[in-house]
Amino acid sequence: MTRAKCVLLAAVASVLAASSAQAQRTEKPRLNAGRVAGEVIVGGYAGIGGFIVGRYIAESLTGLTGVESDDTKRRLGWTGGVIGGGLATAGVVYAIGNIGDQTGDFDATYLGSGVGFVAALGVARLLLGPEGRPRENTSTAMRWATANVIALLPAIGASIGFNSTRRYK
Repeated sequence: MTRAKCVLLAAVASVLAASSAQAQRTEKPRLNAGRVAGEVIVGGYAGIGGFIVGRYIAESLTGLTGVESDDTKRRLGWTGGVIGGGLATAGVVYAIGNIGDQTGDFDATYLGSGVGFVAALGVARLLLGPEGRPRENTSTAMRWATANVIALLPAIGASIGFNSTRRYK
C-alpha cells in the first residue's frame, strides 16, 4: 500500500470514528435506575425542606409588611411553601440529573414538579378528605405511606420532566 493510500485510509477512519462519536453524543443517554431513584428520593425530601423554608420566609415577610389577618398569613405562607418546595425539588432533581456527562432542561423539570404537586393535592384530597387530615381509624403505617406518596409525587414529576429532556452535554 502506498503512503498516500495509508493517509487516505487513516483520514477516512478518523472521520468515521468522529461521526460515530457524534452520533453517540446526540442519542439520549440510557436511564440509570440509581440516578432516577436518587432524583426522586432526595428531590422529594428536599421539597419538604424547601416547603418549610419557603413557608417560614413568606410568613416572616407578611409580619414585616403589616399583614394582621391570620388567614392571609396562612395562605401567603402556604404559597411561599409551595414555591420553595417546588424550587427545592426541581433544583435537586436537576442537580442529580446533571451529574457526569448528562444534562436536561430545568424548565421541564420545574414544570414536572408542579404537575406532581397538583397530583399530590388530588391524592391528598382523595386519601385525607376535604379536611386534609387522616381519619381517626387510620393506622400509623397508612399515615406514613400517605405522607410519603404526597411528598414524592412532585419529585416523580420533576424526574419525568428532566429525563424527558435528558441528553449528553
